[in-house]
Amino acid sequence: MTASVLTKPGAPEPADASPPSRWRTIAGSEGLVTVLAIVVALVIGAVLMVFSDDEARRDLGSDFGKFFPRAWEVVSGAYSALFQGSIFSLHGDGSLSGALGPIASSITQAGPLILAGLGVTLAFRAGLFNIGAEGQITAGATVAGAVGFGISLPPLLHLVVAIVAGMLGGAVWGLVAGALKAKTGAHEVITTIMLNYVASFGLLFMLQQTWFQGKDNQQSKVVHGTARLPHLWGNALPVDFAIVLGIAAAAFLWWLLSRSTAGFRLRAAGANPAAARTAGMNIGNTTMLAMAIAGGLAGLAGVALALGSSNSYQVTQGISSNIGFDAITVALLGRMRPWPTFWAGMLFGVLRAGGTAMQAQVQIPVDIVLVMQAVIVVFIAAPRLTRATFRIKATGRALQTAATNLAVVVNERAASPDRKRLVAGVTQLVLGVLGLLVFGLGSRSAGTAAFQLSAPGAAIDLGGVAIQARPVTLVLCALVVLAGVARLTGRASGRWTATVTVVGLLVAFIFWSVAGSPNGLNVVSLLQGTIFPGAIPIILGAMAGVLGERAGVVNVAIEGQLLFGAFLAALVGTIAASAWIGAIAGLVGGLIVAALLAVLAIRYLVDQVIVGVVLNVLVLGLTTFLYSKVMQPSADTYNQPPHFPIVEIPGLSDIPIIGPALFEGTIFLFLTYAIVIVVGVALFRTRWGLRVRAVGEHPRAADTVGIKVLRTRYRTVWLAGAIAGLGGAFLVLGSGAANTFQINMSSGKGFIALAAVIFGRWHPRGAVLAALLFGFADQLQSLLQQADSPIDSNLLLMAPYLVTLLAVAGFIGRSRPPAADGQPYTSRG
Repeated sequence: MTASVLTKPGAPEPADASPPSRWRTIAGSEGLVTVLAIVVALVIGAVLMVFSDDEARRDLGSDFGKFFPRAWEVVSGAYSALFQGSIFSLHGDGSLSGALGPIASSITQAGPLILAGLGVTLAFRAGLFNIGAEGQITAGATVAGAVGFGISLPPLLHLVVAIVAGMLGGAVWGLVAGALKAKTGAHEVITTIMLNYVASFGLLFMLQQTWFQGKDNQQSKVVHGTARLPHLWGNALPVDFAIVLGIAAAAFLWWLLSRSTAGFRLRAAGANPAAARTAGMNIGNTTMLAMAIAGGLAGLAGVALALGSSNSYQVTQGISSNIGFDAITVALLGRMRPWPTFWAGMLFGVLRAGGTAMQAQVQIPVDIVLVMQAVIVVFIAAPRLTRATFRIKATGRALQTAATNLAVVVNERAASPDRKRLVAGVTQLVLGVLGLLVFGLGSRSAGTAAFQLSAPGAAIDLGGVAIQARPVTLVLCALVVLAGVARLTGRASGRWTATVTVVGLLVAFIFWSVAGSPNGLNVVSLLQGTIFPGAIPIILGAMAGVLGERAGVVNVAIEGQLLFGAFLAALVGTIAASAWIGAIAGLVGGLIVAALLAVLAIRYLVDQVIVGVVLNVLVLGLTTFLYSKVMQPSADTYNQPPHFPIVEIPGLSDIPIIGPALFEGTIFLFLTYAIVIVVGVALFRTRWGLRVRAVGEHPRAADTVGIKVLRTRYRTVWLAGAIAGLGGAFLVLGSGAANTFQINMSSGKGFIALAAVIFGRWHPRGAVLAALLFGFADQLQSLLQQADSPIDSNLLLMAPYLVTLLAVAGFIGRSRPPAADGQPYTSRG
């Protein structure tokens, strides 16, 4: 009879009864697995290099005898360029600086990666999934740069003040997410994703300001010489001081986690928050401390970018350069430990510097490096996969992956009810008062707000209305104040007062923004854009997330499924000259990524968060590589897909106001309706859905009553990937206009869909409402720009993310996923 056991990520596998031989002991060591992972990555990289070469592809089809010499020439030349561009130059100018310049460049590239990776490592060890390093880096760079060129101080003091300021900037950004988690229960995945965008648009706003802006709005003023990070060996060998900060940060983090009481609390909270709470630890304070320190370390990465030579001592648009997301991979490769994370950052620095040189010298796309990074992490994080590939037997010293079960530490208890009521009530009261001062009593609200109630050319034209803005804004903001008072006194529930606060402030803001504008605001366009096209890919991605997590598999790879679905939809749709075939190809693209997720997470027991992050990196690198080598050179042949036309449902689309929003769009709009209904009914009204939910809640009990746990998880993840792939196909085929595939065109929509899953409490209806909230805020900021809103356009671009933050803090609170979400399951005889 088969016995079923529930295992956790990182749990060592049973050892053989016999003592391991010396070879088996070596084979089971972490060092050998790391070496093997790098070898596999180099082999896969070599295959991509060969097939990216036009001459090698021609030889493969016509003259097989010439193929292997050409393949060797391509691979050896590429890896030689990578080595000489990152480690040691054999053909430099003969000077020491010429020979060692590449390793200096690698060390400089590694500094920010190490610092940000250490920040992610700390958060992971505390049981927090910090996707916000990107925003924390941006915040740190912005503050450090402002101090660097904005004030004048003596040389050493100025540098120290700028470094501390940048670190504090990142720490504050991390603390915001930590405080929202501790005080309101808002999930850190949602808040950190939203804060990334707020930081990005905040930097763009700063670059519009005269005192901050340099020659143009792409860059800031140049940091004073007194605040620049020095080169360790002078200008001849430009190694930034950032590597010293990285060494110091790694040493500090090692001491903190292994030698301090605070570090013990952090590790205890990450390993078992319930037990830590029972032992008297304050989980809320620990959460805030972890996120503040993690943000501070990521802020130091921003310091290295702003005060270092890599950006010419300036703060530039997109200064983080995806280092925050690469830092997640660095932390995973370092197995959530300080010094391994340091060396993982060094390895990625070598690959970054060498990849740039490889592209410049032999025209091999640098995106191959992303693929290699992903492969390395997968093989290191999957001991079973490594042993199966190289036929290595398990020993008692089996590798461990993540140090913490990230996927299931998402249901920590928030602050006590009294404290939560106090925080929420005071926040709502303050927001209401600010709304009264700005929206109600501001000079702009003295004007008239005009609203159009029909789209141009509508069958039934309702015309428009003009309303005095001040009375409306005063009443709405007063209601927010009353909601705050009701929350403080306990006379109303948190959900009702949060609803009044969010809706009241949002409507008051709309009236204030539109007041006095000759263009006004078209309500039909606002509602229509909210659903189509704004929310469609997010809704489909969220449905994929709900399905996967209801079956117990965390789907962080939604972003990759959307992106690969979009790529295949554009490629196959163009070749077949059919939008329908392109849509099917997009579905298959999402299914392929989901199949990889399922195999790695379910069969080989790779931590589900790790494999999701890695698959996103893998798909980004692969699609960028294929785009540059296939699509871009022959766009007419491979990247001009047809698109679905806009369809209007007769009669229904003519219903005033809501008709165009609900019944006018491409086939994807109506397909999304069907998918949402089917997913909701299937999960909660069918035998199949009961089995899926049983597998996600209690897999052992489900196995006991005869449910095939692994098979159910496989099939559900596949179905989820197919739905996400349709969301990707929508990006190129379904918006009602001609479109082409672009690099990284999913643009974080997969992460927003993941946030919608959590925001919606793992329920299809809630996830749809969360996606619609984001679509509404996004469409609103676009229309307000056209209505001549007094708010800067970059601040308006923050609106969707700020609204989401406000809503998630008010509505969600404590989040409880399916009980077995993220936990692998194995059956052993």
